[in-house]
Amino acid sequence: LVKFFRKRIPCSCLDAKYDEVKSITKMGFCYNPECSIPLGKVERSKTMYCSRCRCVTYCSPECQKADWKLHRPSCDECVARIAKFDAKQQDT
Repeated sequence: LVKFFRKRIPCSCLDAKYDEVKSITKMGFCYNPECSIPLGKVERSKTMYCSRCRCVTYCSPECQKADWKLHRPSCDECVARIAKFDAKQQDT
């Protein structure tokens, strides 16, 4: 958010906060409940999205494969919602 507002506010009041936030490692989560990483926390730059729905992230291809049976119903639902939205956008 700091980066977003910093680009849109013409003063330098957010520069110091941006420098502070920029150095913080952004964390993401592995959605596999059986993930071996404590609490599923993983550096966000190393996470991988489900290539089908892009709604969930995983720490590795192995975790994604292990979670597929649990994730598939919500993945189908998410893909259907995205397709419906895209169809609606094309109609307008």
